[in-house]
Amino acid sequence: MGRSDEYRRHATHCLEMANTLQDPKGRAALLQMAQVWLRLAQRHDEEETSDQLDK
Repeated sequence: MGRSDEYRRHATHCLEMANTLQDPKGRAALLQMAQVWLRLAQRHDEEETSDQLDK
């Protein structure tokens, strides 16, 4: 399993936890964290693609 898959797993976990919360601020924080994890996954994928093209 690659690093981007791990980041996506973290994002999924944040989304699952957000769905269980009643507190709007807590839910918003978890949704924001999920977005950050997904951006990290995307950035990692882009860097891997770039590295492969440079070879």
